[in-house]
Amino acid sequence: MFLAFYDISKKASVRDNAVLPVLLAATAAGAAAYVAALGAAGGIGEAVAASAGDLALIVVKSAIVATSWVFTYCALRTLPITIATPIRASAPALVFVAAFFLYGERPSLMQGAGMVLVFAGYWAFSWAGRHEGIVFFRSRAVWFAIGGMCMSALSSLWDKFILQRCAIPVETVQFWFQLDLVALYALMLGCQRALRLHRDAFEWRWSIPATGVLLAAADWLYFHGLAIPDVPISAGSLLRRFSVVITFALGAMMFHERNLKRKGLALAAILAGVMLLCLKP
Repeated sequence: MFLAFYDISKKASVRDNAVLPVLLAATAAGAAAYVAALGAAGGIGEAVAASAGDLALIVVKSAIVATSWVFTYCALRTLPITIATPIRASAPALVFVAAFFLYGERPSLMQGAGMVLVFAGYWAFSWAGRHEGIVFFRSRAVWFAIGGMCMSALSSLWDKFILQRCAIPVETVQFWFQLDLVALYALMLGCQRALRLHRDAFEWRWSIPATGVLLAAADWLYFHGLAIPDVPISAGSLLRRFSVVITFALGAMMFHERNLKRKGLALAAILAGVMLLCLKP
């Protein structure tokens, strides 16, 4: 639920707006809200305590997520939300493929059918996009969305490693993750301005801090769920992505988007595919 409203708030924040300032402001708001909530609960002392090895692992996660969000925000800046968010929702399919190579998981016949449905969904989105003047696989924004999806899948695999294998406490992960992101985006924005690279005008909107706070709440719930021993990352990743159903419905109404029947068929194919991928062999 939090992720669904986060996606809508994110679209409202970044539409025709500068990406890096939006990312920095939103992340800073989310970090401030999380630190304030942690302080009120008296948990800052425990969260701050971390070994150098743990901090290094969290920095890697932060770099992966920062890259994913830059790609995703650049895509969402121009793509309709009814195309951008379903692409990101297919991340569990990539997690499944990666788990095949990393953990030796063997697909069943149903899981193979799931992969076919996911690819069919992508074809259907290319079909729908043509009706809005988007040449799907020639669009830079679409490739940004796919890049963000790939990095999101990598982030999910890394989450399983640091929360389950390394058993780093959730509060420690999120505390340093939030602060790392603020530092990374500040560095990116500073480099952009120092090098005088092309940048768009930034417009402040109240949806920007809301974006950061909503994501911080969603991450807190997700990390606590994933930290439970033996929780499969494929199931966790799938449940997290089902927020796209709410995003699709509300976003379509709020942003007055078109071709909803075609996009709805594509979304249904992708979601059915990722559901089949989570079935036991």
